[in-house]
Amino acid sequence: MAPYDDVTHPENKADEASRKRPSRDEAEAAVEVLLRWVGDDPSREGLIDTPARVVRSYEEFFCRLC
Repeated sequence: MAPYDDVTHPENKADEASRKRPSRDEAEAAVEVLLRWVGDDPSREGLIDTPARVVRSYEEFFCRLC
């Protein structure tokens, strides 16, 4: 199996907009979707700030890539 598919291959000239880095708001919205996916309510008191915390933790964890 090839190490790249059509989307990840570095020489692929696919639409750049589809590979654009999501905004912070989009990342936080994705965390909210995941919370709902596991059956929780992202608006409950203990989870209200969770999307922002998760995005910050990813920023710290992946800061070497920025």
